Amino acid sequence: MVRQPNSNLPQELLEDILSRVPYKSLSRFKCVSKFWYALFSDPKFQALHLSHFIKHHTFDNSVLLGLSFPSGLNLQNYKLFSLSGNDSSAVDNLLPKFKLLSTKFRISGHCNGILCLAGGYWSHNDEVILYNPATREFTSLPDSKMRSNSSSALAVGLGYDSRTDDYKVVRIWSVDTGVYTTNRVEVYSLNTDSWTRMYNSNTRDFDFAEDCFALFFKGTYYWWGSKRGDKSTIILGLTMGHEDFLKVSVPDNVDISKSNGRSLAVWKQSISLICCSGSGLNMSIDIWVMKGSGVQCSWTKMQSVTSLLLEEPKPLVFWKENEILLETTNGEIKSYNVVTQKIKDLKIEGNPVLHSVQAVNYEATLVPIKGGSYLT
Repeated sequence: MVRQPNSNLPQELLEDILSRVPYKSLSRFKCVSKFWYALFSDPKFQALHLSHFIKHHTFDNSVLLGLSFPSGLNLQNYKLFSLSGNDSSAVDNLLPKFKLLSTKFRISGHCNGILCLAGGYWSHNDEVILYNPATREFTSLPDSKMRSNSSSALAVGLGYDSRTDDYKVVRIWSVDTGVYTTNRVEVYSLNTDSWTRMYNSNTRDFDFAEDCFALFFKGTYYWWGSKRGDKSTIILGLTMGHEDFLKVSVPDNVDISKSNGRSLAVWKQSISLICCSGSGLNMSIDIWVMKGSGVQCSWTKMQSVTSLLLEEPKPLVFWKENEILLETTNGEIKSYNVVTQKIKDLKIEGNPVLHSVQAVNYEATLVPIKGGSYLT
């Protein structure tokens, strides 16, 4: 690391203290001295800061919302907004000049402060972008050799391989061979800036639909899928370092078939399954928590939320520990506290496209994007 010219504290102690400071504070500290500015840009310090972040950060203090807004000619302009953990009405636009997002993009994964943004389902625009909103650094991933007139990108997911300190994007393609249609999978490595095909993924046994990537958590990618035989909805897990998609068990007698009535989210450092049941104003929400991780897990029902008096709300993510973000049928975003049972409205400027809301738990980091550019 860079060395400090003069200090009353040992260099190692100062670095250890600063590596535990949240990103927002570090961004202000850059102005203190040239040394601090250089230190925060040092890859070794960034790695140390990330290691403390992974160990100690909570997943539900702040949230990024992705929404689509009409922009004429049947196009949609995609925007990101930040919800502060201290103020439910604080909403800031983070992409004022991101021209690449003038068409429909979606959040297709997030990890350690990096977002993966990808073109819409069955879209002619299969571009994938990695973006750190805190540092405003981004990169567009190289094109894939799988792209052809007979292939379409189905889903994209982002994860982190701690063994190699590498961010990896998994993409599923639907390919028409001329005889039958099958799925193929490839993995992008940020370290090598290249795609590699996974040959033993066994995805031919499953169907994948729009927004089928759920989340990445503790080394495992989670996806929504369905069996090709009986069309039953399932959860699939792809563990980092393995090439096969394996079925994840779900609670007995729980319906996860409706995409607007389910969500996989992180709650109190565990994966939770949020499921809606019933109809109309009689809708209830059940919250299940996963014990274990990956494909070897069990579920415990933690709570049932009734008397919401909201017609078929769509569960999104947990926020501020005990609040669930919900999208209503008329496009409003509400926050429901499972302890106090109080509902609050979240105000968003403009009129987003109905059912376009995405929400991800997000914390700012120093994580650099290799070969990236900066928004101006």
